Amino acid sequence: MSPETIGWIGGLGGGAIGLLGGALGTYFSIKNTKTSAERSFVIKISIAIWAAVIVLVFLPLALAIAHLIPQWVCWACVAVFFVLLLPIILWGNRRQAELRKQ
Repeated sequence: MSPETIGWIGGLGGGAIGLLGGALGTYFSIKNTKTSAERSFVIKISIAIWAAVIVLVFLPLALAIAHLIPQWVCWACVAVFFVLLLPIILWGNRRQAELRKQ
């Protein structure tokens, strides 16, 4: 097998494992909610984060692979995603804890 083929297999396999982990995490985050308000919030935030993954990670990656955008734009979008992810997680955890207390 050529090194390129091994790279593609690793990249696609790793991506598939990451998606599966994200889907499982989302499922259990929703399943482990205690109140309907908390469940509604977790569903909404999950949809927003998955939309951000599509817009800021998958779409730019696909466009860069197709040579429709420069690679640096793809990496800039991924960087924006990860910079925004931490404050959203911190805010979401605080909000979920507030909803759980109600």
